Amino acid sequence: TDSPAFPSRELGATSNQRESSKRSAHFLAAMEEPTKEAIADVQAAFAAEPAAAMMTYKAKSALVDGLSTTLSYPNTPEHGEMAVDEPPVMPGGKDKGPNPMDLCLAALGTCQEISYKAFATVMGIEVKSVAAVIEGELDLRGFLGVDPNTPMGFSKITGTVTVDAPDATDEQLAALKGAVDAHCPMCDFLGGTCTMTLGLDCKPSEGLAAGNDEGLSAEAIGDLGAALGADPAAAMVIYKSSSKLEKGLCTSVTLPNTPHHGPYVIDEPSAMPGGQNKGPNPMDLCLGALSTCQDITYKAYATAMSIPLAKVETSIEGDLDLRGFLGVGEGVRPGFQAIRGTVTLYSSASEEQLKTLKGAVDAHCPMCATVCQPVCPDLKVVKA
Repeated sequence: TDSPAFPSRELGATSNQRESSKRSAHFLAAMEEPTKEAIADVQAAFAAEPAAAMMTYKAKSALVDGLSTTLSYPNTPEHGEMAVDEPPVMPGGKDKGPNPMDLCLAALGTCQEISYKAFATVMGIEVKSVAAVIEGELDLRGFLGVDPNTPMGFSKITGTVTVDAPDATDEQLAALKGAVDAHCPMCDFLGGTCTMTLGLDCKPSEGLAAGNDEGLSAEAIGDLGAALGADPAAAMVIYKSSSKLEKGLCTSVTLPNTPHHGPYVIDEPSAMPGGQNKGPNPMDLCLGALSTCQDITYKAYATAMSIPLAKVETSIEGDLDLRGFLGVGEGVRPGFQAIRGTVTLYSSASEEQLKTLKGAVDAHCPMCATVCQPVCPDLKVVKA
């Protein structure tokens, strides 16, 4: 019998691997709950063929109007698009969707839940639900370039994971937390660094309709920066995510700062034992946070620098070896090994101006800082 393997997002898979993966995906499609045996089969398959464990997660976004960008996931286009935006207190923000930094925390919370459910299954611990509440502190003076000594990304991430496992002992719960801490891809990603390469592509803006940039101006951005410089406490923002997993590996996310948006469904593909493909994966969501943060930062800094910018498109990919998550093989990192992407700017500005713009964005994008500057999440686990 063929061992289950992951049919999508494989790098360098052979035709035999792909055929085996298709049969495995069909077998797993009806598996609403993960089982210890099915996970062991996946572990064995990846140990035998490490190339099959290599995944490429993807996100793509485009911004035209103000700071509102449209996010999609090429690996799961059936889940459609979502709007990502800034609140009205940010010049140009229209609150059409959640903020990129909230999405990053949602990726962490949902990845924690999925990891707890998977490892509890392997360890024989019955779990009825897993819920995660995550908060991250960020000083907007870094993003706005008000204070060069202010970190651009999260300065602190904290959270509580509540595990409903009535029969689990304290020792079992502690062992479960240890396994998740060691193997959660998002914890590893945020607590470490990975290689990131973001290229720049410039295209003419002729023929593009003018976007609606109401409220977005260099003067408004300058006024906000001055206000936050005068009152640093007002620059401290707490981003938040709240999510809960009850069935399979599917989790529902709400974002307390924008409860009127969502809830959003995050899941694993059907080829993962217990996955039902009801929504994108946490790692795709993380790349979506990076992609949309790039869009918004480019538009904000182009405005502040009086550089014409009609449209921004960002495409991001991240390589991850699932052997790290599943505990297969020594020294395999659970999180992203490398992230790469291309930002396409539609502008009438000179190449020199756009290169200067890229330098400003590289220095101030909060998600770029989150990728490059480790911030270890401080997460505690409690029993429901």
